[in-house]
Formats: sequence, C-alpha cells, structure tokens
Amino acid sequence: MTKIVHQLEVSNDKKKRNSIMLFCLSFLFILSVVIPLNPGTANADSSWRIYVLTPVEQVVSLSNPSVAVPGGRGFMTPQQICILNADGGPVINAPVTFEVSTHPYITSLMRGSYSRKITVYTDSNGIATCANTNSGFLGEGFQIYSEYVAIKQTLQVTASVQGLTPVTFNTVVKTYRYPY
Repeated sequence: MTKIVHQLEVSNDKKKRNSIMLFCLSFLFILSVVIPLNPGTANADSSWRIYVLTPVEQVVSLSNPSVAVPGGRGFMTPQQICILNADGGPVINAPVTFEVSTHPYITSLMRGSYSRKITVYTDSNGIATCANTNSGFLGEGFQIYSEYVAIKQTLQVTASVQGLTPVTFNTVVKTYRYPY
C-alpha cells in the first residue's frame, strides 16, 4: 500500500510540474505576442511626419592636426529629428538610420564602431538623435578627420526611416589652416 501511495504522490508531482511548465510557456508565448522583444517593430505609416530639430547645415572647423591627420579632427553636433503620427503624437521605438556620405578628402565615422552609419530608436517623445551609443563615446556625433590641410568640403548626413522621405543634413568641413 505504501508503494502505491508513493507512486501516486510521484505521479501527482509530475503532473504539477508539467502543469506549471505548461502555464509558464503559455505565459511567455502571450508576452512575446503582446510585448515584442525587438524595439524596432514600429512599421512606418504614410501619415507619419519627420520634423528636423537641429539646423540642417552646420560648419565644423577641424583642429588638433597630427602626423596621421594633418588636416585635423573634430566632431559633428549630433543631428536630431522627431517623428509624429497623424494625430501629432510621438512615434515611439521607430528605427532611424543616420548615414554620413563618403568623401575622397574627408573621413567621418562613429568612434568605437568605425561605421558611417548608426541606427537609433525614437524615444518616448518621438525623438531620434544621431549620437554615439558606444559606452566609451556616448553622445558624440560623427568624428571627422582629414589628411588634407586648408580645404573646405561638404559632407551629408541622411536620416532615414523605412517608408518615409529621408532628411538630409549638410556639414561644411573646414580643415586645419583653412583661411576663413
């Protein structure tokens, strides 16, 4: 009799564990549907609008020349946009890609990732900022440097959201010893 009771207890324990496991898996499934794990799940809507929050043109004068970069180095001020929906409310967690153009005389990259582009997500106010997310360089804009002294060139940074018209920012770069 004791053996049968023990077997029933073990059988009941297995059923309880299986029930708990089934409940947990069901709960996780429901959460994954209700709360997506990828913050970039927002799909662009044609009624969304991009608004520019920073000047579309900036001037950067490079300084600190060295043997490696005689034209100097500097940083762009981070570009910023805001995305609003048709009702004027902020679009949250929309992926925005900022990409700087290539240029034969001027180099511009995000420090840490050494990339010409960065994807960030809009915050609770619908704002996306082209600022470095690398822990060693948080908040910096694109770094600019040049091997060429005394030149003036223009770089473009494009902010794009899939399905919307991109916004272009111009950065006029004056390298070290540019006369004015």
